[in-house]
Amino acid sequence: MIVEKIQKSLTIEFVIGFLGGLLGLYLGVFILFSQLDNGISAISASLVGLIGVFVIYRSAIVGGILLIVSSIWLLISIPTTTGILAAVLIGAAGLMKLDEVRKPKKPSNK
Repeated sequence: MIVEKIQKSLTIEFVIGFLGGLLGLYLGVFILFSQLDNGISAISASLVGLIGVFVIYRSAIVGGILLIVSSIWLLISIPTTTGILAAVLIGAAGLMKLDEVRKPKKPSNK
C-alpha cells in the first residue's frame, strides 16, 4: 500500500512541474534583488505552479490549467533563457496532464 502511494506521487508531471517551480522560485528570488516587480511576479507565478503540481492529484483539469497559466505568467515575468526553461518545464507538465485527461481510459481485462 505504501509503495502504491509512492509510485502514484512520483508521476512525470509531478517531477517536471516541481523542478520547473523550484527553478522559477530560485530565479524569482535572484531577480528580486535587481528588479523588485519582476521578482515578486516570478515568485508568485512559481508558487502558483507549485500549487498546481499538488492540485493535479485532486483535479487533473484544474491542476493542468494552473500549470499552464503559471507557465505563461512566468515567461512574462522572466524573459531570459533560464526563465524560459522553467516556463517550459511547468507548461510541459500541465500539457501532459491535460493530454492524459483527454485520452479515454481503456477497460482492464481483470
